[in-house]
Amino acid sequence: MAEKLLDVAIVGAGLAGIGAAVKLRQAGFDNFKIFEKSAGVSGTWYDNDYPGAACDVPSHLYCYSFAPNPNWSRVYSPQAEIRKYVEDVVTEHELTPHIEFGTEIVSAEFDEPKALWKITDKKGQIIHARFVMWSVSFLGTPHIPKISGLDSFTGKVFHSARWDHLVDLSDKNVVIIGSAASALQIGPAIAKKVKSLTMFQRTANFVMPRDDRQYSSFEKSIFKKFPFIHRLFRGFLFTRHDKFFFHGMRPGSLVNKIMRSRSLSYLKRKIKDPVLHRKLTADYELGCKRILISDDYYDMFNMPNVDLQTAGIDHIGKGHIETVTGEKIAADVIVMATGFTATSFMPGIEISGSNGASLDKWRNDLRALKGLMVTGFPNTFFMLGPNTGLGHSSMILMIESQLQYIMQVLTALKPNEVIEPKIEAVEKYNKQLQVDLANTVWATSCQSWYKREDGFIPTLWPHPTKTYDKIMRKVDWSELKRSD
Repeated sequence: MAEKLLDVAIVGAGLAGIGAAVKLRQAGFDNFKIFEKSAGVSGTWYDNDYPGAACDVPSHLYCYSFAPNPNWSRVYSPQAEIRKYVEDVVTEHELTPHIEFGTEIVSAEFDEPKALWKITDKKGQIIHARFVMWSVSFLGTPHIPKISGLDSFTGKVFHSARWDHLVDLSDKNVVIIGSAASALQIGPAIAKKVKSLTMFQRTANFVMPRDDRQYSSFEKSIFKKFPFIHRLFRGFLFTRHDKFFFHGMRPGSLVNKIMRSRSLSYLKRKIKDPVLHRKLTADYELGCKRILISDDYYDMFNMPNVDLQTAGIDHIGKGHIETVTGEKIAADVIVMATGFTATSFMPGIEISGSNGASLDKWRNDLRALKGLMVTGFPNTFFMLGPNTGLGHSSMILMIESQLQYIMQVLTALKPNEVIEPKIEAVEKYNKQLQVDLANTVWATSCQSWYKREDGFIPTLWPHPTKTYDKIMRKVDWSELKRSD
């Protein structure tokens, strides 16, 4: 196989990878490639094309600051529109020649004498690069629970992030296993066309009204003709999320109490049946699990063909699911809305760094400097790495903060210079991080994908996004080890 030598290899063409490519070109780098395992860009928004898929962050905040879009159709963008937005950014910045589609990276090994990364894809192609930027989503690998009898099921089974569009759901008995973010969007989108819809819920969610609507032609024309108004509106959304919603993540805070009251009032208004109301009532601190937003989720349960199951699954038969209480539920299609392996970082990829460092070892102790750089992995950036997730705002804000840091590092280093974080800097940063996380709702008693079973939280950022941007604005070189 032919070998390639690059200044920068970017793994993944999601929002982080595409943003990185734009900033590399602006910084004068042209010898880089993006390696994307799928056939298109936008990452999460390419994979998750299930019915009803849409963003939970307002459209005008869920886009790059350097590529504002005055033409969003709705307050909350649907999946196809976000994907089209990313495709348009690729076209505008002429990035297509820099992308290799259908290229799944399976391993990377750092060659210390050459100060280069040797990267291998699934087809055996070898790429050498001075720097590697990993844009591989935390929520990119579907989690399929082990359920007795699943292999014997004769109908169709697929994960929400791998939706089978060849399956016609009309007049089918459909079962959704899971009741969180994806299920909340899928259920209402398919309920009217299926014969029956049964949703298995393990834990009730706090659901807030989405208050979604279309933007009028007048609104879109104002955003387009007056960019400063568009910027002001984005600034309003930023402030609302960073100042107000963030404080909802503090247990016992006034904002948390206001949001809890609004969620419970919304449930009471929509669901009159006392048994169903009880099943749908969350019994933990609001925010401990992801807060969901929907305008039609509760309405779905008032339909005669929709049922909510809270009994656990005992096993799956050829054409049914049997609960632990012995009830048999007919099933032609099973949708696994069962989430992702969020606390197992980048499964399926093997990375070997310097001095015996490996991704396998690191997965057991997910600590990074500022969620971006890891000791033992020189010249490597893990975009949206540990503790950069948000429970209140747009991840694109975190991406852009990381990119300004990365570009400072890349432009400052001399040829053949190697850089990685100091061990003591990583330890100091993460020790404070876990102290700060202990004061958030995510550290309270409920179990969620945010944290491991031992209570360690490797996923979320415990401060406003503005705080992260501040620490990423200027590289603290005392935290880094440089060598030729």
